Amino acid sequence: MTADERFFLVTDDRAFEWLNRPELQTLFALINRDGHEVRVVGGAVRNALIGEPVGDIDCATTAPPSLVMDWAWEQDIRVLPTGLEHGTVTLLIKDVPFEVTTLRSDVETDGRHAKVAFGSNWAEDAQRRDFTMNALYLDHEGRLYDPTGLGLADVRTRCVRFIGEASKRIEEDYLRVLRFFRFYAQYGKHYTDQDYQACIEAQSNLSSLSAERVGAEMTKLLRGAYASDALQVMHGGGMLGDILRCVPRLGRFDRLVTLSREMHLTPSVPLLLTVLCVKVEEDAARLARTLRLPNRMRDHMIRLVNGVGDIDDMSEEGLQKLAYWHGKDVARDLAMLALVYYKFDPDLTSLSMMMRNLDLWDAPIFPLKGRDLIAFGIKPGPKMGEWLRDLEQLWVESGFAMGKASLLARKRLRH
Repeated sequence: MTADERFFLVTDDRAFEWLNRPELQTLFALINRDGHEVRVVGGAVRNALIGEPVGDIDCATTAPPSLVMDWAWEQDIRVLPTGLEHGTVTLLIKDVPFEVTTLRSDVETDGRHAKVAFGSNWAEDAQRRDFTMNALYLDHEGRLYDPTGLGLADVRTRCVRFIGEASKRIEEDYLRVLRFFRFYAQYGKHYTDQDYQACIEAQSNLSSLSAERVGAEMTKLLRGAYASDALQVMHGGGMLGDILRCVPRLGRFDRLVTLSREMHLTPSVPLLLTVLCVKVEEDAARLARTLRLPNRMRDHMIRLVNGVGDIDDMSEEGLQKLAYWHGKDVARDLAMLALVYYKFDPDLTSLSMMMRNLDLWDAPIFPLKGRDLIAFGIKPGPKMGEWLRDLEQLWVESGFAMGKASLLARKRLRH
């Protein structure tokens, strides 16, 4: 700490009790020596102040990466060189990962990549970060530093604000356009008109980003508490359709968010994407290519759009049938999608309880095997497969009530 640094004590704040975790204290003891210092920075500090859960704890230090690694090896702490070119190493302390990055400043940027110089000035390090709420530092004694002078106030009012001139921050990394709206979706209630306008003016540069980076930001954005607001302002600026390459259905998205809140449920990302811009199977495939989504997410969306038209029962038995054919996660999403489409108007409290009860439901096992049909002269092959599928459908429609004898008797009548 330098003499001119102002700080605020948070030692009495229960939201910062994680500061006393033994693994983190080990990290402090490891690096706070020989004139060097390490502080927690970014998300953990921001979330603690907002009242959000604290996940990964990232740190910044004046020590160069080579020295951090040497000190860790001396203490038999595992080191992962996760980003040496940017001064970042990950230390595993009792299997808890801590990302430690040396203070730095940008020397050269092209909107996608940056060359950095390592340093020891906390204020300079803060100036190269994206938003004021991410440039808050916490030391081992619970002293909170706000080098920009705006971060603490912006966290308290949930204002997403670029550090310095927004256009310059964006030119350093064009992904910050999406990060601006993602942070607004997750944490924000306010932003400045200048920052918003800078994002809109820079949107054409998003085409230079990889689809994977765009897809990662968008999926995080959709999970935000204020995602509807973020999507609205993105659409108002003419950028949402270009990013998704579709006509977004914001009204349907808002309805899903409202229903989910009323039912105290958290919608899945595939369901959010489906409601927003997927109507048929081809839409799901195109969106998956556009955002480089995992195949499992693409397949989930396809099952939703192909299955929602067949839903004709929103009872507990109906949900169990859906879960049998599609799995519990897809079944819940299918039910929510049917509600968004106004196919049903059930009591939401009861439906929410039924969805939760689905977690405790064990899917029954179809009582027939291929060998049971051989006795009726059905040879192994496509014909046997057709019979088994027909009888399984009959068994499910019976509420899983028909036993082997009843199913075989139905087979005998039809054979």
